[in-house]
Amino acid sequence: MFEFLKAKFEKDAQAAIERRARQLAPDKAPKPEAPKPPDQDAAIAHMQAQVQAFVSPERKALIANAVRVHRAKQQILAELDDESRAKLVAMAITTFLHQGSRPAAKTKKP
Repeated sequence: MFEFLKAKFEKDAQAAIERRARQLAPDKAPKPEAPKPPDQDAAIAHMQAQVQAFVSPERKALIANAVRVHRAKQQILAELDDESRAKLVAMAITTFLHQGSRPAAKTKKP
């Protein structure tokens, strides 16, 4: 465990020394190495393989079904008149406000 910390502090110290050297003598300080560009074709192929593994045919079918249901619901809501839409909104708000509470117990009067 301490080797990890030692390596990290040495790396940070070396980076600080190089930064300071660049500030004091920009023409003599060692230049930081430019990151090597990744092989884009290999990266794209790797990502496509991950997507293919993640998106199974069953998952595609579920997503397509969910999209169809969502569109059907949107169409139904779009066809409502203003009064019905207002009632639906009021009912939804009331339901959400009372979602965590228990309904009041009804008392019977003799």
